[in-house]
Amino acid sequence: MPYTLQMLRALIEAHPDRAEPLRIHIEALERSIESQPAFCLQSVRTLFEAAHATIGLHLGITFGKDEQFHQRTRTLLNAMDFSVADHPEAVKINETITRLLGSINGAAHALAELSNIPNMRHGGSLDWGTLQRQHALMLGGLCDSLVAFLFDVAWSRTAPDGAAGDKPSYDEHGAFNAYLDDEYDAIEIAGATFDPSYVLFRLDETTYDAARLDWEAERDEGKDADEEAAA
Repeated sequence: MPYTLQMLRALIEAHPDRAEPLRIHIEALERSIESQPAFCLQSVRTLFEAAHATIGLHLGITFGKDEQFHQRTRTLLNAMDFSVADHPEAVKINETITRLLGSINGAAHALAELSNIPNMRHGGSLDWGTLQRQHALMLGGLCDSLVAFLFDVAWSRTAPDGAAGDKPSYDEHGAFNAYLDDEYDAIEIAGATFDPSYVLFRLDETTYDAARLDWEAERDEGKDADEEAAA
């Protein structure tokens, strides 16, 4: 039976308008787990980064430039409210769920660190053993549960007051905008011409962010490869 990210797929069903752009990344992770476990981490990273960019914007969070994905997830956890309305132990529920999700985030980070060990994701001796399949299954399962839960909680509750004022501007991602404008033709409507990147940003920020994260991941991977070759 093919591996399925059940919670993320359920998220699409529950929030079709918002979550549909995640489908391509969910399917990529499922394929990685099935047939290319060495590439699992990249797909997991993309899903986490989509959560950071989308939920962080929703909550008005500003992340540090050097924060890793597990640190950004921790920032999200600390900013979110997991309490149950009108429950007498609402504060304790919030604290306990935050602690639980923090443990899941820590496990995901530990599995990501394994990817830097030879034969986990990078090459190694042909005589060394590997846990690529088991590694991919565990990392994919944690991503499925944590990312889906964070999105569902964020989208099922009202955004805090003032969050909209912290939305990033279109001009913050000049390099990515230039890439989109080179890749796609300008859009002409009633004699007016618009840049593709600007149209996408204004009409569907979720798709814009997902595409940007993919582009940044490919760019960073290329830089890492160049640095390894130079070394």
